[in-house]
Amino acid sequence: MVYKFDPVYWNGTIFHLDEATWKMSGDWDEYRPRNLPIPASCFPKTLNFDRARAPLPDMFHTARDIIVFSDRARVVIERSAPGEVEFIPVACHADRAIAAKLKLASAYFFINVLGRAQRLRWREVPTEKYPRRPDGTELFGLLQDYSRWLLRERAAGEPMIWHDTPWRDGNKEYRGQNEILIEDSLWRELNAEFPGQLNALRAGEA
Repeated sequence: MVYKFDPVYWNGTIFHLDEATWKMSGDWDEYRPRNLPIPASCFPKTLNFDRARAPLPDMFHTARDIIVFSDRARVVIERSAPGEVEFIPVACHADRAIAAKLKLASAYFFINVLGRAQRLRWREVPTEKYPRRPDGTELFGLLQDYSRWLLRERAAGEPMIWHDTPWRDGNKEYRGQNEILIEDSLWRELNAEFPGQLNALRAGEA
């Protein structure tokens, strides 16, 4: 079984971030269409916390698709999926009162998922059609309905957390690489260590 990896999106309910801190210093569009890891130089160096209402989670979004892990969450990934995620250090700044509410961990990191595998069963998955490329290639992407995503079983040696590799069928190319996918066992391990911090979005189930 596979989950869409999605930390609960706090959206300012626990903290506010200075907008400048999460704007990427490089152009992600240069890398994502080619399904390449985002260079560390594209990530900001600091997060500045302006307000806090509760302790900071160990896994959270600073903005959609930009995910931060604590050193505690990093330990789980490095134990169960070594080499599959790059951890890019980020310094967290908050005044004393805010830091006391956040209960900050020792260190925080942006995550850059390095794992790649082609496991989506595209012939059985509903898709959205995109404009045809100049070379005539027809492009298709995932519908945002994880309950209808179907994936084959993991083969030995394939990553536990990954971006799916685009799949080509003749003149048609299918792309779902923007999503982070995670094996059930690793998802459950993270969920057990940090309850309530992950949305339970299991592929193929409503």
